[in-house]
Amino acid sequence: MSPRVEQIGDATLYLGDCLEVVPTLGVVDAVLTDPPYAIPTFVAAGREQTRSVGDLSIVETAFRFYVEQWRRVLSPKGRAFVFCDGNSYPVMYRVLFSHFSSALLIWDKGQIGMGREFRKSHELILHAWRKDTPVYGDGVGRADVLKCPPLSSDARSHPAEKPVALIAELLRVCGHTILDPFMGSASTAVAAVQAGKRFIGCEIEPSYFDNACRRVEAAYAQPRLFDEPPPKPVQGSLLDGEAA
Repeated sequence: MSPRVEQIGDATLYLGDCLEVVPTLGVVDAVLTDPPYAIPTFVAAGREQTRSVGDLSIVETAFRFYVEQWRRVLSPKGRAFVFCDGNSYPVMYRVLFSHFSSALLIWDKGQIGMGREFRKSHELILHAWRKDTPVYGDGVGRADVLKCPPLSSDARSHPAEKPVALIAELLRVCGHTILDPFMGSASTAVAAVQAGKRFIGCEIEPSYFDNACRRVEAAYAQPRLFDEPPPKPVQGSLLDGEAA
């Protein structure tokens, strides 16, 4: 069955499995996404929770399938931003290592969440780029810690919804065509629309897809964030020693 497709302005939204949709796409300039990365565990009533490093192989196998599809459509000068956590980061880093240089960014939420004695107040973002990806230069020195408050639980339409302002900051260094294979709440789509970029998104859950269509339509009804063209990138690539 062919996926449902909605064309809203320069945004193309697919209701379907990204593994089926992405191979049909043309070249994109950036992949910006928040993939599912829950680590499986076995829990039974009255028994001790069992965890194994082998559990990571399940996530790694799935992620290798995803990355292989992204790599085929990503421009030789493209880049990717992938949200992850402390458990999934080692897996994602291993998968990307053979094909990309990378750096770890921190999303500082400015407030603590649930947890033990030291509660989490951040999320991780893996920034990956190709050999020919130019260094983006606009005279602004960007820290690898991005400070942005999260959305309140009442304001979210998706459990893992990211603030549009955070996504917009990442998109500043990206090219024109943006792909999000796990569209979810469509924050990436909204940020892309506001920045005047072309967006392609996939979502497998119908209710989230319908909400994404509504958000993109609303974004087009609002004034653009950036009316002036972005500065041109500086040619060249980062040295391996800078890929910390």
